[in-house]
Amino acid sequence: MTDEIKNDDDRKLFVGGLPQEAKDTDIKEYFSTFGEIENINLKTDPNTGRSRGFAFVVFENAEALTAATKQDAHVVKGKKVTCKKAETKQGKIYVGKLPAEGVTDEDIQKHFATYGAIAEVVRPIDKTKNDEPKNFCFITFEREETARQLVKEGQTSINGHEVAIKKVTPKENNRGGFGGGRGGFGGRGRGFGGAGWGYPDPYAGGYGGYGGGYGGGYGDPYAGGYGGGWGGQQQFGGGAGGKMRGGPRGRGRGRGAAPY
Repeated sequence: MTDEIKNDDDRKLFVGGLPQEAKDTDIKEYFSTFGEIENINLKTDPNTGRSRGFAFVVFENAEALTAATKQDAHVVKGKKVTCKKAETKQGKIYVGKLPAEGVTDEDIQKHFATYGAIAEVVRPIDKTKNDEPKNFCFITFEREETARQLVKEGQTSINGHEVAIKKVTPKENNRGGFGGGRGGFGGRGRGFGGAGWGYPDPYAGGYGGYGGGYGGGYGDPYAGGYGGGWGGQQQFGGGAGGKMRGGPRGRGRGRGAAPY
């Protein structure tokens, strides 16, 4: 077992409304006045190389982030920019090879909770076998880094049973569901459905519609820009692929999750 995996969520600042000509060096020059900076991630369009008008600044310590967010006005390259603490992004894993006996739902939750805070655990059931739980489940952690680290490990042992861990990725045109689902550990739900994990990822493109906003229409996730906004929530339930909507000028669509 491990302690909750260290991540940079408590030190990460979102900077929006950046001028097109702003470079990493311009961002660092200004924000380093609040404290030491670990890294800067200026988002650009992969096709044109143009700035999307926003970036993420990771400070060396949380105190610098606090100092930056306390100040109301920020100016980079002569333009006022928007600054907020970057919201925590959830992470999801697929756990397979669960034994038919010897590992309960409670055992699963207790085991994986030692790695980090859990937002939800869903273990589908087999309606053709008297609602017996299937040999896999999906676990959503409050922090993406927790899920990422577990995927790297690839496996773990619960009550002496070796189980497999894989990444969950969005899968296009997956309208099918997983049959019945347990909707967490309280009673049986309507099913895992084909509802979307499919969150629009503000860290790696795939934003749906850009809509109006900063940087030639690329949008500010804190001001109704690209679809789905921050870490669009996964939706569990029966039916076809889930839909997620962001601000009034942007949309993000996500379809059913599938094990990687």
